[in-house]
Order: sequence, then C-alpha cells, then structure tokens
Amino acid sequence: MQYQPTMQYQPTLGQVNPSPSQQSPGSPASIRIDPDQAMRGDQGASKLLGQLNRAQWVDWKNRFAPYIDELARVAQDNNAPGTAAANASNAMGIAYDANQQGLAMQRQGFGINLTPQQQAAEQRRTSVERSASMVSAGNQARIAAQDRQQSILAGGMGLSNIPDRVMNQ
Repeated sequence: MQYQPTMQYQPTLGQVNPSPSQQSPGSPASIRIDPDQAMRGDQGASKLLGQLNRAQWVDWKNRFAPYIDELARVAQDNNAPGTAAANASNAMGIAYDANQQGLAMQRQGFGINLTPQQQAAEQRRTSVERSASMVSAGNQARIAAQDRQQSILAGGMGLSNIPDRVMNQ
C-alpha cells in the first residue's frame, strides 16, 4: 500500500484569513496578496509592501483592537470600584453565614447547647467580626479595582498582564 497525500501545499504568504463571520467578498481582509507581484512592473515591490502593510493593519484591528477597546472601557468605568467592593463585601458576608451555619451544625452534632447569655455574646462578637470583615474586603477590592484602572491608564498593564477573569467581568 502506497501513501498518497490528500492535501497539497498552499502558499499562504500575505494571505489574511479572518474568521468566516468577518469575511466578506471584496473586503481588505479577504484579498489575497501575490508575492510574485514584487517582480512585476516598476512599482511592483512598492505596491506589494503597501498591500502587506494594509493586510497587517487589518489583521491588527481584527485581533487586538477589540482588546484595547475593552481595556479602555474597564479603565474608564466609574462603577467598577464600587461594584468590586459590593461583590467582595457580599462574598464575605456569605462566607460568615456559612461558617456560622457549620458551627451550629457541629455543636448540634456534639450535643452542645449554649445558654442565652453565651448565644448573645457570640452573636455580638460574630456580628462585629462579620461587619469588620465585610468592610475590609470591600475596601481592599475597591483599592485593587482602582489600582487596576490606574495601571491600565498608565500603560503598565498590557494585554498579556490582564487575567481573563478581569476582561470578562
């Protein structure tokens, strides 16, 4: 049995292949650039270089411009620090509630009952701790969101430094 290749080599130099949803006939992204054009006529190389530059620009706009736009939106969102603070505060409150529920189940499993005075003292203590933790978590999240925005605006946070979770908020 002899091996027969099913695909032939296709030169793709200078060819831009955008996603099918973005491709439309006649658009700069669907134009094939012929590298042999450099040898045709007096201005062949200049025309080829111009086509390559346009193709690179279209490619950059399709690939990176949406991320730059999203970074600008994140950096200029005045509600982001408040939203981050509210989310962190709520998460901390939920964590405390789950902890208290687990503690109550553990006591019940051991058959421990607190006196009304002990229950009141524990409720005061956990209420103060819960409130302090919620405020602290909110403040830390607000500071982190503002720092992220300032880093984006200052240029110290490029595309490679942005975690995916940040971009998908």
